[in-house]
Amino acid sequence: MTKDEFLLRFQSLSPTQYQHHRPLSKVHSSPRPLRDAAVLIGLVEREQQLQLVLTRRADHLKHHPGQVSFPGGKVEKHDLDVAETALRETHEELGIPPHKIKVIGALPSLNTVSSFSVVPVVAFIDASYQPIIDENEVAELFEVPASFILSPDALSSYSVTHKGVSHTIYGALFEQQFIWGVTAQILHALQRQLSI
Repeated sequence: MTKDEFLLRFQSLSPTQYQHHRPLSKVHSSPRPLRDAAVLIGLVEREQQLQLVLTRRADHLKHHPGQVSFPGGKVEKHDLDVAETALRETHEELGIPPHKIKVIGALPSLNTVSSFSVVPVVAFIDASYQPIIDENEVAELFEVPASFILSPDALSSYSVTHKGVSHTIYGALFEQQFIWGVTAQILHALQRQLSI
């Protein structure tokens, strides 16, 4: 899929809703108020094929250590909107400046069990970007071909047990990286939107 093909399909279709199969990112039910957050679904075109930018979180982090994720984080008071949050967090985590990123839209917000309301911001990243990784937050950055991760066969359902309760989650294995949880749920929603 090229950048132009993605743009045409993404902007011509209404966003799909998330499918909840009792996942770990189930509908928020905690008494704590939701905190607003944003992540960046960053797409890079290389040789007329899109690549998706993902990270593996640092192993020492308190929340979700070692998991594959999009760059992002909570909305700060000084952020004008969720797009600015996603751009700021991407710059802080990966060293990619906002002028190398062009926002094209967003998916609906997704409420997580960790009490966040996460908005996935979709954007194109200039292929000339040079990452400067904040090792305090990110163990590594890698790119996944969009043709693989957005294909209907990429994501499978997995059954996991968390705190004694069985859950069904989405997941995909790319090389040595297992993509699951909220990241896979967001990818599944994007995949469904583009395939309608």
